[in-house]
Amino acid sequence: MASMRPSRSSARARASHRFIPMRRSILWKSCAPSPVGWRSPLAIKRIIALVLAGLALAGPAVARDWAIVVGIDDYINFEPFDPDRPGGGHFDLQGATNDARVVAAALRKVGVDLPDNRLLLDQAATVAAFEAAWREVTTQAAAGDRVFVTFAGHGGQEREVSEPFDEADGLDETLMFADFDPANPRIGRLTDDQLHTMLQSVPHLQVVWVMDSCHSGGLERSVNPRAGGLTRSGGIWDIPVEPLPNELPGGQGESGAPDLAHVTQILATATDDRLVQETAFDGVPHGALSWFFAKAIEGEADMNGDGVITRLEMAAYVGDRVFTHMDQNQQPRFLPRGDPSVMLSLQAEVPPPPAPVPPGLPVRVVGAPPPGLEGGQCPGCRLVDVGHAVMFEQVPGGWAVYNGQGDQVTVITGDARAQIERARFLLDLNEAKQPNLPPVALRPHQSAARQPIGAVVGFDFPPPASDLNFLTLFNVASDGTVQYGLYPPGFREDAPADAGLQLRFSVSPPTGEDQLVVIWCRRPPLSLHALLRAVNGGPVPPMAEVQAASADTACQFGRIGLFTEG
Repeated sequence: MASMRPSRSSARARASHRFIPMRRSILWKSCAPSPVGWRSPLAIKRIIALVLAGLALAGPAVARDWAIVVGIDDYINFEPFDPDRPGGGHFDLQGATNDARVVAAALRKVGVDLPDNRLLLDQAATVAAFEAAWREVTTQAAAGDRVFVTFAGHGGQEREVSEPFDEADGLDETLMFADFDPANPRIGRLTDDQLHTMLQSVPHLQVVWVMDSCHSGGLERSVNPRAGGLTRSGGIWDIPVEPLPNELPGGQGESGAPDLAHVTQILATATDDRLVQETAFDGVPHGALSWFFAKAIEGEADMNGDGVITRLEMAAYVGDRVFTHMDQNQQPRFLPRGDPSVMLSLQAEVPPPPAPVPPGLPVRVVGAPPPGLEGGQCPGCRLVDVGHAVMFEQVPGGWAVYNGQGDQVTVITGDARAQIERARFLLDLNEAKQPNLPPVALRPHQSAARQPIGAVVGFDFPPPASDLNFLTLFNVASDGTVQYGLYPPGFREDAPADAGLQLRFSVSPPTGEDQLVVIWCRRPPLSLHALLRAVNGGPVPPMAEVQAASADTACQFGRIGLFTEG
């Protein structure tokens, strides 16, 4: 992209009316000899008019978009990732550079200024390199420009040793760059106080800050570390009291500091004490926040098709997609919330990306394969070591089945194909969500933790819009079968559910992972109801059949998991 900036004239457009009506003879006359000379009042007026017209044609200032994108898998002082040694120590990541590349491609596709020197990957992504990129952008950008900063990598925490002492738990949150040094944890990191000071220094810019990392804590549910993705937490550190030479100051920190009204923050977790797991898309490791942020800025978050993405649209799209894909184990945070201001203007002539060829479902096997996967055969799927959508681990008497986030779905003793089709259906359902319709709202009464037998659980299903008010609900059970007809007495699928639906029930065996599928339509999808009656109690049908059966009306799809034990 050219480095020259567009004109930023402050002339008002009203001056243009002085230029358009002028005849060509007037322009030529200004060059001809005049009895009174060029200094006459008439000639001076004509010159002024021409200057003003030229300024008007230059047009109003146009905001420009800039970006810095960081992705770090390969840390200089961390051990390489080892899938057979999960937990303990500090490991490199697998999906952060993938995140940076897809985000960079999406930003460039919509015209954001992102040269290669501001795409910081792996060991090139040091604190010094990031600070240099920040200085480059903030010195070149003009008032009103937008700056996107995305970070995918490890986050950490450190105990406060100096002012401003603004953390209630005594721990500062940090971003850990490639040169982070466990021997001196002040090296290669930036604290939240330092970042806050940097952002305070550019009130004239609109900053979009996307952080796909975490600091500490745990997940809503315990998962099998072998089956789940790596976490992006670098631990808690004790740092030397003395700052490094030329270390960025922390300033007054976040406590008592002015609000950053010019900053949109998109954080990977709703609270600082939640972990972020890596996941996979098409068998390739990624962070869910980065993946769906990239999809959003390519246009999928533009729900009303007006060519711009607002904070409200971004929050609704990314929040729904991440929450669903991560099976309720991750909920992003957006600050500020409920704000309709524009985050990004899409270019009108962006060509659509080529449709990818769907690869086979990524499946992982630990130990001997279950029936249906013998001899390395996997019809309609492919065997992988990382990035699986479903994993089978041999256990005494059978095989434990895990989803891509490491949750145990069930234990099987026979054919694995029902679990493969179940996993395929759930992934295809995620892809079936309509970007031009508001996402399905799903409100559980309980936490995402596993619920014991006998616990009373519940869900609220409000309609996503006044014209999406016909509800279809069914469950995909842990064994891959369809459970249809879950409605309370008196509920009718062919009548509008303007008030939504509330379900309450107690947990009973069998336990594992159930997925409630929620479909809101503009009219009753009668063909879909007939299909669900036909398959009730049997294997879940392909998602393509569900879509075809609901194609006579506009529908939005959603799902929410219920994880049980005992």
